[in-house]
Parts: sequence; C-alpha cells; structure tokens
Amino acid sequence: MLTPPMDPETLNATVYADLRVKLITGQLKPSEAVSVRKLAELYGVSTMPVREALRQLASEGALNSAARKAYRVPDLTAKQASDLFFVRGVLEGAAAELAAPRMTKRILAKLETAVGKTHACLEKRDAPGVLLANYEFHSAIYQSSDNSALALSIDRLYVQTGPWLAYGIENLVNAENWLGEHELIIEALRNSDAKTARKLMEEDAFWSVELYRRMG
Repeated sequence: MLTPPMDPETLNATVYADLRVKLITGQLKPSEAVSVRKLAELYGVSTMPVREALRQLASEGALNSAARKAYRVPDLTAKQASDLFFVRGVLEGAAAELAAPRMTKRILAKLETAVGKTHACLEKRDAPGVLLANYEFHSAIYQSSDNSALALSIDRLYVQTGPWLAYGIENLVNAENWLGEHELIIEALRNSDAKTARKLMEEDAFWSVELYRRMG
C-alpha cells in the first residue's frame, strides 16, 4: 500500500523542524551558505517547502536572506554572540524561577535522562548529540514556566545561538568543562528552590557570554 503524500503544510513543518535541529546542534555553521536546491534533494521534496522553511527561519533571525533569495547562517561578531547569550541567560533564569514550583516527577525524570544523554554523547565525542541533549534539558525547563511568550522567546534564541554554542564547545574549550551546572539545577528544581534555580540557570548560560566576551 502506498503512503499518501504529505500535504504542503506538513512538508513545510517537517523541513522547518529539521532545519531548526540542524541549527541548534551546530550542523549548520556560522556564515555557512544554505542551498535551497541541495536541501530539496536531501529531503526529497520540491524547492517550495524548503524556501518556505528558510523564509520562516529568516523571519525569526536564525538565518540571513541575501540577494536572489540566498540564505546564510549569520556571521556574528563576538560581541553580538555574547549579547545573544546574555539575553538567553536572563530569560532562562526567569523561566527556571517560574518553573521551580511547577516541577513534576515526570519533568525531573526527563531532565535526568537528558543529562545522561549528554554525558553519553560526550564520551562518544558526538557534538550534535551533546547539543541536542542540552536543548532537551533546557527546553523541558522553560516549557514548564507556564509562560508561553517567554518560552517562545527562549526557543527562538536557541536556534539563533546554536551554531555559536557548537562552535564554542568544538573549537574554543574542553567540552567536559561546559556542563557543570545541570545536576545542581535539577536539585534546585526538585527542592522548589526558585531563586537558586534562577541563579544556576543564569550562570549556565553566562558561560557562553564570558567565552565570547573574552574574544571581543
């Protein structure tokens, strides 16, 4: 039995979601050009859903659109990257504070699973896997803040900062030195300690702020 073809909206959403993951996990690099034709071949679709996905990402600040509808991952200065991580840190701190009294056993288990995945991927030197597990950890927290506008803002910042976080841990530092706060964050959330959760979450994001500030 043949699988029915996807409708255009489903195709657009599928391509968009996969490109977001590629940005978050650093599979698309800073300043890298994005080819509509090559992506269409990769996904086995026409160019239309690819163009629509790229337009949406450009509207969210995750890609730059150039002449003749070409797209490229932004090539930020060190200060621009540092500024983005600063905003993300402030917003994530607020989200962690809001999420702390709303933690459930299910969410805490999800956080512990994400930390386990992170360490397993570190051992295998799987950088995209590390970044995806890190995103799963953080998104589980800010999605628990009960503030959809805040969660959406942070989620978009993850797509914008993903290539730069990947560049940092792959080229600038020892990745094992990057994940010092996650277990402590889980403990604060388990204890409904909102202030400590906020402080630790801000410190976790400000690691990248300082990394790029030193380069500026």
